[in-house]
Amino acid sequence: MKKAAKTLRVIAIALGALLLLVAGAVLVLESAWFRGWLEDQASRQLGREVTIQQHTIDWGAPLTLRLDDVRVANPDWAEDPMAQLHELSVRLNPRELLRGRIALERIDVVQPVLTLLRRDDGTTNIDDLMQGEPTEEREEPLWPEAFNIDDGQLIYRDVARQIELDVAFDTPGESFEELSANVRGEGAVQGESVAFEGLVHLQIEERRGAVEGLQGRIGEGELRGDLALDLASEEPYLHARLEADAIDLDSWGLFGEADATGEAAETAAEAGAAEESEAPWDYRLTRGLAWLETFEAELDLDLGQLRYAGQTLHDLTVDLTLEEGRLDIAQLQAHQQLDGEAPRALNVQGWLEVEDERLATDLQAQFDRIDLTAALAPFGVGELGTLDGTLNARVFDGALLFENTALDYQAPHWGLALSFSADSVAEGVHLVGDGSYEGESFTYDLQIGSLLDLTDPQAPYRVSGELTTRDTLLWVDGSAVQPFALESVQGSARLEGPTPAELTALTGINLPDLPPYRLAGRIHYQQGQLDITGLEGSFGESDVAGDVSLHFADRPQLVATLVSRELAADDLLPMLGMSPSTGAGEEASAQQQQWEAEEQRADILFPDREWNLEALRNTDIQLDYQAHNVQAEHVPFESLALVMELEQGVMTVEPLELGLGGGQVSASWAMDAGQTALEGDLRLAARQVNLSALLDEAGLPDVARDTLGVIGGQGEFRYRGRSMHEVMAGLDGELELAMSQGWLDIIAAELLPLNVANALVAALTGEGQVQLECTYVRFAVANGLAELDEFFMATEIAHFEGAGAINLATEQMELAFQGHNLDPTLFTGNSPVELVGSLREPEVNVLTPELMTRGALSLLGAIVAPPLAILPWIDPGGGEQVGMGCDRALQEFQQ
Repeated sequence: MKKAAKTLRVIAIALGALLLLVAGAVLVLESAWFRGWLEDQASRQLGREVTIQQHTIDWGAPLTLRLDDVRVANPDWAEDPMAQLHELSVRLNPRELLRGRIALERIDVVQPVLTLLRRDDGTTNIDDLMQGEPTEEREEPLWPEAFNIDDGQLIYRDVARQIELDVAFDTPGESFEELSANVRGEGAVQGESVAFEGLVHLQIEERRGAVEGLQGRIGEGELRGDLALDLASEEPYLHARLEADAIDLDSWGLFGEADATGEAAETAAEAGAAEESEAPWDYRLTRGLAWLETFEAELDLDLGQLRYAGQTLHDLTVDLTLEEGRLDIAQLQAHQQLDGEAPRALNVQGWLEVEDERLATDLQAQFDRIDLTAALAPFGVGELGTLDGTLNARVFDGALLFENTALDYQAPHWGLALSFSADSVAEGVHLVGDGSYEGESFTYDLQIGSLLDLTDPQAPYRVSGELTTRDTLLWVDGSAVQPFALESVQGSARLEGPTPAELTALTGINLPDLPPYRLAGRIHYQQGQLDITGLEGSFGESDVAGDVSLHFADRPQLVATLVSRELAADDLLPMLGMSPSTGAGEEASAQQQQWEAEEQRADILFPDREWNLEALRNTDIQLDYQAHNVQAEHVPFESLALVMELEQGVMTVEPLELGLGGGQVSASWAMDAGQTALEGDLRLAARQVNLSALLDEAGLPDVARDTLGVIGGQGEFRYRGRSMHEVMAGLDGELELAMSQGWLDIIAAELLPLNVANALVAALTGEGQVQLECTYVRFAVANGLAELDEFFMATEIAHFEGAGAINLATEQMELAFQGHNLDPTLFTGNSPVELVGSLREPEVNVLTPELMTRGALSLLGAIVAPPLAILPWIDPGGGEQVGMGCDRALQEFQQ
């Protein structure tokens, strides 16, 4: 008995001690110290101050810890607490506690208020809480068997995006593994009011969530549908079924109008321009589609209006699936409406995917004037233009195939309009269409070789066919590398048309105005430079051959070395705005024939057609040209050689050498197109020009046969104007010509003053030659008025003088000549001669006594006075005393 009593006493003592220990533990756990310990542990874990106003423990079964007024502080820059819980109850399983394990049966949260803040610089009040990375040593999180939130509230403020949301939520007390919450919210996004509600399902451990029965309002538009998000898989998955009256993404600041105009794209393009220029076309496109591989999705959208990037899409229907980088489009249709414009329709079906940074697609689309710039603004591709028509295209391994495709493309910012139909056939793609560039229309019919890999930098693709603009035809037969990027082109080409100037606007290079031409040669284009080798062809009645290089850049450049076996000089007149010969057998364009008709009606030589000075300023030219045999009416040109440079609108031609009558005319020519009018100067020097050749070219072969003599001369002119008429109307300078050591037959000598009697005797008797002592002519030109300062001719039978003026502005002349015989002639007097009228159709009048009585004598006196105002009109001889004399004439010329 004593032993049993002792045992009972020990047990009682132990139980008492245990009860004391439990009582002490209870007192400790319910003390302020324990609450402080909990606050300290929570603060250490979060890195934020955590406060608990009060705590209690329900020691029943189950064991429940209740915390009242729990607060988690915000960073220093935020005022209100980040989280505030009116009451937090944690229900524990006591049996598991006795076994040394913590098991959460239930967590109840009453009136939690969570505040999420985002500042202008993008930082948030939870950034530091999200920095911890999970480690293998970290224990598995404790999830309760049940979780419940009553009267919860989420406050979200985003200053940068102008978002203010207040969200109320609560849960029906379901398992934490599959948590559901009723969510109701309202607020404003970018000044647009929003409201929504729905049932949110969360599988926290599985990282999945869904919104069921979503209903909302954005501005005046209603939103309905379901959403699901799965973040557990390698690629996030989104499922959305949404219906909405209207959504305005512009008001949310997601897509600004700068993107629509390409400003954002241009900024990005400048940063990576060098890299992008090296990339294949489909590679550059796939960069804008890189998001296809970042997640998977199923979307079923039905939106009454969607506004973004300055445009509105009406009746937008989207049914698509994105899986493993492949986007399947079952339906995508909408009506695009830009501000103040009529709706445009879009309908797309097909699929596309990006694999190994290469694009593959099979698309069928119908476009009704779709603005691609606005439609693709989110991808930052810049300004693109509009598209209209039907597209059936496939792309695989860089190959592009078309079937029954017909499109109209407009790109006003490039000055480009293009219409084409395309079909891929066994031998390639057949492209037929028309378009315009910088206001110049063109058509084309091209056959492109089999497009196996348009991005292969080494693979050439055969290209043949025709391109026509106005009356100009380009035929090509060659190959192209990376046709879409136009990396390089080479082959044979033939070009023909009414004048190369028609291509100035299309090419951006100032091409000359010439008669109808035909050219052929080998072409090679690469990196903006077109080389034409083995060029052969003709323009007008002239031939041409050589090599040409065209460099297309901000400032185009033309470099050419050309040779002509035969050059018809009048074929160069269109370059001066003047018409070439348009008679039988002559070649001239319809415009040049019209020019000739206009000049004939107006009775002018120098038309007032303004030159394209802007083109001269915008193109640099280096030209080395030779013509071996030059044909020119009335002038015995034999050859032509020149070297010309045109840079920044300043042209120099030096040397400029002309073979003329067995001699040579050397010249230097300069002009400046940098002002509103062309300015320049021309210097000439003639040496050893054969007079016989001149007369033969003038249509006087009989006279030329009996003529000897050599002509020399020099001249200097300054000019300014925007057309040939303005240049001649304001011309300044002088011209001197002299002839010595030659013979001139009697008829040629008498034709100049036209002594009718002597001319008649010579024609009847066939007199031989008349010795020519010398001839001297000097014109002084001021402001378009060319005055005949000196005219003197000395022969063995007579001396001749002349005077008068030519008005180059009005193209009228008034010249008079008088001969003085050294010996008596058949008639007793020399008749003065006047040359009057237009430069194009002058009249020659012999001032006979009958003409004098009708007033012609007074006219002559007015023209040439004082040198030729002499009376009476009967020459008694002694002409050797008239005029300056041969010695003086030659001396003045030599000076």
